Amino acid sequence: MDVQPFRGLRYNAGAVDMEAVVAPPYDVIDAAERDRLAARSPYNIVRVDLANDGYDQAAARLDQWRATGVLEQEARPAFYAYRQAYRGPAGEELVRWGLTGMVRVAAYREGIVFPHERTLPKPREDRLNLLRATRTHLSPVFGLHFDATASLDDVLAGACQGPPAIAITDQDGVDHRLWVLTDPDLLTAVRTALGPARIVIADGHHRYETALAFRDEQRERVGDDPAAPWNYVMMVLVDLNSRGLTVLATHRILRQTPLSAADLVHRLEGAFALAPVDLAGQNAAGALLAALEALGPEPGFAVYTGGGRGWLARLADHKAWNAVTAGKPDPWRGLDVTVLHELALPRAAGLDAEAQGSGTYLGYTRDAAEAVAAVDSGQGQAAFLVRPTPAAAVRDIALAGFSMPQKSTYFYPKLLTGLVLAPLDTPVGL
Repeated sequence: MDVQPFRGLRYNAGAVDMEAVVAPPYDVIDAAERDRLAARSPYNIVRVDLANDGYDQAAARLDQWRATGVLEQEARPAFYAYRQAYRGPAGEELVRWGLTGMVRVAAYREGIVFPHERTLPKPREDRLNLLRATRTHLSPVFGLHFDATASLDDVLAGACQGPPAIAITDQDGVDHRLWVLTDPDLLTAVRTALGPARIVIADGHHRYETALAFRDEQRERVGDDPAAPWNYVMMVLVDLNSRGLTVLATHRILRQTPLSAADLVHRLEGAFALAPVDLAGQNAAGALLAALEALGPEPGFAVYTGGGRGWLARLADHKAWNAVTAGKPDPWRGLDVTVLHELALPRAAGLDAEAQGSGTYLGYTRDAAEAVAAVDSGQGQAAFLVRPTPAAAVRDIALAGFSMPQKSTYFYPKLLTGLVLAPLDTPVGL
C-alpha cells in the first residue's frame, strides 16, 4: 500500500472542549443523537458531517472554523497514532492501536484494498455530495491491514511514550488518545513497514467508494496527477492480528411479517434441528448465548419468540445448504450470519435479499438483551442471536472476492470523528 503522512486539521484545544466536539461515525447516529451532539457545542463535527442545512452550508461552516482558528492545520506532515483503551466483552482491559494516515485509493480489482460488505447508492451519493462541497475527509475509513513487515502495535506503543495531543473519554467509557508523529525517520519506517501490506475495510465502505468516485471525477476534470491529494483517503489502519481488536456480534430482530411464532418455528424445522433452551428462571439472553457458544464449529443461531420460549437452531439440511453455498469459500459457509440470511430467513420468513435489505423486516442490535426485550414488548416477532464473525474470516472472505450479509460485523469500539480531518487543498507526504 501507499500510505502518506499529511498536514491534518485539528480542533484548537484552547478554543473548544474536545469531548464536546467529537462524535461517532455518521452512519451510527440517528436524528435524535445528531441533535444531542450538535447541542453540546456550536463546533461539534456533526454540524459539518451531518449538517441539516445542506452541503454548501456544511462547507461554509467548515471554512469559517478554519478562518477563525477553531480548526488549525498541522505545521508539518504527520501520522497520527490513535490509541483506544476499553473493556472487552468479558470485562477484560484491552488496548487497540491505529495509525491515521492518507492511503492511496485503489479499485478493488487491484488487490490492495478489499471490501467485505456491499454498499448502497443513497449513502454513497450523500457522502460524495459532502466531499465535493467540503473537499475534506471528515471521518476516517477503518482499515484492517495484514502482511506488514513489523507489528504496528509495537511500533506505535514504542513511539508514544510522551503525553498525547488529545485525551478524552467517550460516553461508553472508552479512552481515546491521539499522538502527532512528525519525526521523518519514524514516518519513513512506518511507510516502509506498511508498504507490502494489504487492507480489508472494516468500516467505511461508503466513504472509501466515495473517495474513489471523487478521484475519478477529478481525473476527468483536471487530468491524472498521481501526487494530488484527491488520490488519497484518510484511514485509520489497525493490525488485523492486533491483540486489541474486538468484533462483536450483531443480532437480528424480525418484525412486520404475517407469521405467528408457531409458523416461524415450524418453517425453521425443515432446514434446522431445533433444541429448546430452558429459560425458566434465567436471563433469557444470557442462556441463549451460552447455548449458542456450545454449538461448536457448525453454523447456527439461537431464536427467541417471546413468552420464555427459545431454541438453538443447528443446520440439518446440508443438501440445501450445499446448494445455496455452491462456489462459496469455506469461511463464508461457516458463519452464523450467512446461514441465517441465506437459508433461515428465506425459508422461514420468506425474506429474500431485497426484503432483508429494505429496512422493513429486520432490526439490528449488538445487545442480545435488547433483542429479547424487543420481542417481549411486542416490537419484534422474534430475535435471532448469532456469534461474532472472526476477523480472520472477514479477511479470508474478502480475499476470495465475496461479501457478507449486511451488518455481519461490529468492530468495537468505533472510531471517533473529529480527532483529525484531512483537507484536500494541501499536498500529502513529506
